Amino acid sequence: MLQIDKRLLKNFDIYLTSIVAIILLYGWFAVYSASYDPTESRFNSFYIKQLYWLIIGSSFYIFFSFFNYKHLIKWSVILYLMGILMLILVLAIGHIGMGAQRWINIGGFKFQPSEFFKVIFILIMPKIYNDFEPVPLGLVDVVKKFFLVIPPFLLVFLQPDLGTAMVFLAVWGMLLLFRGIRIRTLLIFVVLGIFIAPVVWSKLHDYQKDRILTFISPERDPYGAGYHLIQSKIAVGSGGLLGKGFMKGTQSHLKFLPERHTDFIFSLINEEFGLMGGLFMVVLFGALIFRICYIAMKTKELSGKIVALAVASIVFFQFFVNSGMTLGLLPVVGIPMPLVSYGGSALVTFMTLLGIVNSISIRKFDSPGDNR
Repeated sequence: MLQIDKRLLKNFDIYLTSIVAIILLYGWFAVYSASYDPTESRFNSFYIKQLYWLIIGSSFYIFFSFFNYKHLIKWSVILYLMGILMLILVLAIGHIGMGAQRWINIGGFKFQPSEFFKVIFILIMPKIYNDFEPVPLGLVDVVKKFFLVIPPFLLVFLQPDLGTAMVFLAVWGMLLLFRGIRIRTLLIFVVLGIFIAPVVWSKLHDYQKDRILTFISPERDPYGAGYHLIQSKIAVGSGGLLGKGFMKGTQSHLKFLPERHTDFIFSLINEEFGLMGGLFMVVLFGALIFRICYIAMKTKELSGKIVALAVASIVFFQFFVNSGMTLGLLPVVGIPMPLVSYGGSALVTFMTLLGIVNSISIRKFDSPGDNR
């Protein structure tokens, strides 16, 4: 199953690994800075815990790099069913925190199943899009390919976690565009989305509605729903071109900026490292997405191509949404920045996904039937 031979070592993707390593290091220094509390002259334990998770995540990256991804795809249906059961279990006995039921406690260890389900969701994509043909999909074909998206979307939406639920839709939708869809079918879904929007709005929680309304006009509630967005934009703007310096961000360290180590880590980066620091992060993620797409283009095996494109889609979507919300370009949703935001479940999830991409890169010249 797991073979480390000269062929695998020779094809190990140094470019992908180097980009990931730089992003991880950049992100860890940002979490380290966010951990400092100048009012009490001490550090919180965020950066230490993140270092532990970084080591664990790196181990997952190396393991799944050498593990043949084809075996994972072979068992993806069983993994999917197990993942759905885990999401149901969350709603039944999950830990409740900050108004949401998203975690499971096992022996004092708390983890978020919806994060790990992202890996399963990516692995099930080759089962959904197993017909990459030049003929665009019609309405009936698209509906058939949507069935496996409904259970995880609804179960995560009910936690409630709209951000992660939207990730599933986004990955499926971007692969749909890669696969090809008839213009008439696309227009039907656009019109259908317009009619469904009021129903979805009525099902949203009050705080979710406030986030959308606040995005349109943050000043309507500057000390409530609009506080996060206003403080984030102040932090980003005050950084200027080169920033205030490492660990010198006033908005971040004087606690004006909420969730500075998780959802708003990009705001801290822009405040302390300025526009140039923010652009550097954009360039890094651009290089990462480009490398993943390059691997997808080069691999001969269809399922590997689909998985790589799906990973590129999820990295792009989460980075785009997280950075967009911190800059006030998108509504505030609970989507962390991949590899950068504090959080063990998310970090291990993305390191696993990127390890699978490296596995695809290592075997990109294999014939479809080669399972070494």
